[in-house]
Amino acid sequence: MTFKLLHLFTFCFFIISCAAKHEDDVLVPPTILESHQLVEILTDAYLAEGAAGINIKGVSGQQFDSVYLFNPLKEHGCSKSKFDSSMVFYTHHPIVLKNIYDQVLEELNKIAARDSI
Repeated sequence: MTFKLLHLFTFCFFIISCAAKHEDDVLVPPTILESHQLVEILTDAYLAEGAAGINIKGVSGQQFDSVYLFNPLKEHGCSKSKFDSSMVFYTHHPIVLKNIYDQVLEELNKIAARDSI
């Protein structure tokens, strides 16, 4: 009887230890951007890309780079390597990355709604 109980306990422990962890409980290393920081940077990057894509200032090709000189990474005090490392980290945690992009989309929708008034 004790032997069967021990096997049952071992089996239950094994199943619990192999269970998937919740993606929301991801511990973000200090070298990686927090999710709220990444949301801000990505939101600004998509706004800059959108402005450049529609050429709102009507500039020629030669002037284009100097007129649209906005760097969201620099504006947020983030290096390219830290941004790249953060994207690699969050790519390995797809549920968290999806939540980040959901927040970015929400922010962009708020801006679009505000500007359309």
